[in-house]
Amino acid sequence: MHIAVCDDNIADRKQTERLLGRQSDRIFKESGERLYIDSYGNVDAFMIHPQMYHGLFVDMTSSEKNGIEIAKMLLECGVTKPIILCSSTIDYKKEAEKAGLNEDNILFLNKPIKVAELTEVMDKIKLMMGDPIKVLELRGQKDTVYAKGDDIICVKKKGSELEITLTEGKSISIIADIYNFYDQCAIFPQICPVSDAGLININHIASTSFGKVTLDNGMTLNISLIYRNSIKQAKELLKELQAQTNSDRN
Repeated sequence: MHIAVCDDNIADRKQTERLLGRQSDRIFKESGERLYIDSYGNVDAFMIHPQMYHGLFVDMTSSEKNGIEIAKMLLECGVTKPIILCSSTIDYKKEAEKAGLNEDNILFLNKPIKVAELTEVMDKIKLMMGDPIKVLELRGQKDTVYAKGDDIICVKKKGSELEITLTEGKSISIIADIYNFYDQCAIFPQICPVSDAGLININHIASTSFGKVTLDNGMTLNISLIYRNSIKQAKELLKELQAQTNSDRN
């Protein structure tokens, strides 16, 4: 389990590290699993690879961006793992309500951190690890987005780049081969090809007609003759997988 601590108060950061070190001993005794802790005092370093962590403890009060703004940045780049806002001089729970941050992966701790409350948070992190949300890293020239399956609406090949259209009016261009990218999308059965230059998400289809598919954002892609059955096949596969998932849960 990998945990990150981002705190611009050195004393608080070291105390959180010590408490997490004790949690590491507990977790190892219970499950044999190791706990690895990375510690940051500035936002830029913290934001390089936030997706690698199973839990992110945040309290930034004297930097340009506070904990709420960092939580928003983490959510915007697709982090689905627990983000634990640790309140010291800022009441993050109150500020999160004001900002409309009500995502399930936003958790709260008050400082000074109590052992029992930290144990409860760590147990929640372990529980969420048991049902990971699959994400795909989309690395553009300037930005990196971690997209869940239905975040992707469609993909179009343009020269050496792929233009990936996302929900909420977002998009990102990456340098990649469309066939290799489709292989990476194996974790998302809702993504299917409609031509040698286009992929779509069947959950975002608004309508289909002969040779064309219209998506729920208004975009239209041509369907090549060789791919005329791909949408039907993808729908059948997705239905089978969903039925299997429901059966496994029951």
